[in-house]
Amino acid sequence: MQSDKHIDKQQRVKKLKRLSLILGVLVFLTFGIIAGYYANEVREFLKDVNEDTPEELKDTSEQDASLRDLHPISFLILGLDAEGEGEATRSDSIMVATVNPGEESTKILSIPRDTLITLPNSNEQEKFNAIYPITGMTGLIDFAEDYLTIPISFYATLNFEGLVDLVDAVGGITVDSPLSFTVQDSNEKADAIVIEEGIQKLNGEEALGYSRMRKQDPRGDFGRQDRQREVIEAVIEELLSFNSVTNLTPILNAVRPNLQTNMSGQQILTVASNYSAAGKNIESVEFSGAAEYVYFPSYGHDLYVWNPYEESLDEARRTLREHLELDPSSEGLPEENSNDEINN
Repeated sequence: MQSDKHIDKQQRVKKLKRLSLILGVLVFLTFGIIAGYYANEVREFLKDVNEDTPEELKDTSEQDASLRDLHPISFLILGLDAEGEGEATRSDSIMVATVNPGEESTKILSIPRDTLITLPNSNEQEKFNAIYPITGMTGLIDFAEDYLTIPISFYATLNFEGLVDLVDAVGGITVDSPLSFTVQDSNEKADAIVIEEGIQKLNGEEALGYSRMRKQDPRGDFGRQDRQREVIEAVIEELLSFNSVTNLTPILNAVRPNLQTNMSGQQILTVASNYSAAGKNIESVEFSGAAEYVYFPSYGHDLYVWNPYEESLDEARRTLREHLELDPSSEGLPEENSNDEINN
């Protein structure tokens, strides 16, 4: 029989999965709401966050018609993190969000970083989080579209190092940790950050350590994903508070160098104005699989991977396609009901 404590933890994780929304999207919504108060600063922020977009991804004019007509849209959002000095930056957190303004709902799929994939144009196997440093953002978007059989409307990246300044800018966040642990700080000082089990307030350094730790969590990367979602939700709550609205400048300064997107300033404001109701109804989409060790010739040894069950992955694909009002069978996915309506 499960203990009340274990059941409470399960309920908390379920609630986080249901209520969490990707930080980049909700930052857009927040700034859209308060843009009237800080018009010039917000305008400069909107210009800066898409400044480093790859040339081939800058033209998003095709999405303007979808936004104008309130069609469903999708986001690929990455949390970027280099785990050691000199290491390539990998997509530490990989999320896809579909936003349907007609249904006033958002669905979020978290792709485990260790998901086993085959690299495009080769037979070489890799983990999903290796695609970004190998192919860049353009190649990752192409791969994600093929992998999930959905179009990606926009992308955004958040550098997790930016959490330090952002959390400090909003005055800290409150979390409810499922376990106690120590972790190094951003200067790699061992055991510098002490996290206790239970409710506590974290500053920026502590929030970064809380969201990055993986090896001491018995659930591994899945436990870390839940803690990252919890941090995101807590940051959003602080961003939407009156205190944050009246102290916007330090928040903008914290976000500006750490957030990148190919959305134009006008597109961000359009989403903030017309799609915000979808953020009130959030559902987590998951696919199941099995953990195993696979030999990688390029590394010369076995590595831990997450191998998704094809039937479960197809179900996740179908869910996202239906939420985007796409034909669930047009990409070769098995149909569940031949009488389903097709939305084009």
